[in-house]
Amino acid sequence: MNAPLKTLNEMQRLTSPFPESVVVKEWRAKGRKVIGWYNPYVPEEIIDAAGMLPFEVTGDNEPVQMQGAEAHIYSNSCSKVRTCWQLGLDGRYNFLDGYVSTHMCDQDMRLYEVWSYYKKLPFMEIIYAPRKRDEETVKLYQTDLEGFRARLSQYLICRIPDQRIADSIKVYNRGRELMMQLYELRKRDRPPVTGAEAVEVGKAAVRMPRERFNELMEQLLAEIESTGREIKPARRLMLIGSDLHNTTQITSLESNGAVVVMDELDNGIRRAWGQVDTKLPPIEALARHYLMGRPVDRHNWVSDGRLEFIGEMAEQYKVDGVVSQATRFCTYLGWDKFDLKKQLQERGIPMLDLDLEYGHPGGAQMKIRAEAFMEMLESRATA
Repeated sequence: MNAPLKTLNEMQRLTSPFPESVVVKEWRAKGRKVIGWYNPYVPEEIIDAAGMLPFEVTGDNEPVQMQGAEAHIYSNSCSKVRTCWQLGLDGRYNFLDGYVSTHMCDQDMRLYEVWSYYKKLPFMEIIYAPRKRDEETVKLYQTDLEGFRARLSQYLICRIPDQRIADSIKVYNRGRELMMQLYELRKRDRPPVTGAEAVEVGKAAVRMPRERFNELMEQLLAEIESTGREIKPARRLMLIGSDLHNTTQITSLESNGAVVVMDELDNGIRRAWGQVDTKLPPIEALARHYLMGRPVDRHNWVSDGRLEFIGEMAEQYKVDGVVSQATRFCTYLGWDKFDLKKQLQERGIPMLDLDLEYGHPGGAQMKIRAEAFMEMLESRATA
């Protein structure tokens, strides 16, 4: 049994209780503002350059009763959206000075609309993020990011200069580099962290100042190397699909003789992937990175790149199986499910398809299906 990672424990201490944590209270005690963001197409660097704390609006490890949210958002809407709105209604996000989202998903827009109507904050913004990936859409996205910078500057009564954004880009690039180093370590035959621990690292990245996170990531990587930490041999899994913030779902999978070594999640590999080009003007560089520089996600109309990426990563990380977990009522993930299964079958990689409520631990049904999937992987290995 591996000893707990001391640095990860410190990350969790600083980001607890959720969401108004130790680090958020420290930040606000200095008279500084916190801007909540929802959707991975909101560049945190612009918020950081404004001297504010970018804080991702999510759920966490505890399920939320959503009766209040369902008075404003249909019960057959994305359960992540309903969870976040319930937390807002309950006053759990009252520490926010602003809220930023994008047009990328109808559900995201609905959350923005109800938040703006019922819990309007001093700063509210919605950014247009194109679904295509080409030069024309980069220019369109860049224009909207310039508008976002202008409106945030107006709120501050002080323009956010290019140099401040360029400095923030360097800090966030360093964070991505450190997170990718952890992903590289997970390629090992005996990876040093579980999938649940890796998700906790990803959550910490968007709940504290990035400079502080970077310091802790350097400590975490050094701790892993100095202790020689290894996870006992287990069936290697890749987790794909919707954002996942309740790590008990991953723990449920890993308790059946598995370890999640790779993912295809907005709050996972996309957060760590690539570098923003520091040679370009900063707003153009951000537009290119957030639209073109990361793996294709489920919101994009062209899904071929996404399926190929999943297959390639599954082979690179030598996974025995893929677990597709879709938040219930997330329509985007249903569109390419047939093609995804075909892609993985051609590579000889089995897939477990789960349909889960966001934030819920999974329950008996998930446990039974996960056990059956693991038995199948064991049979394949010994055949």
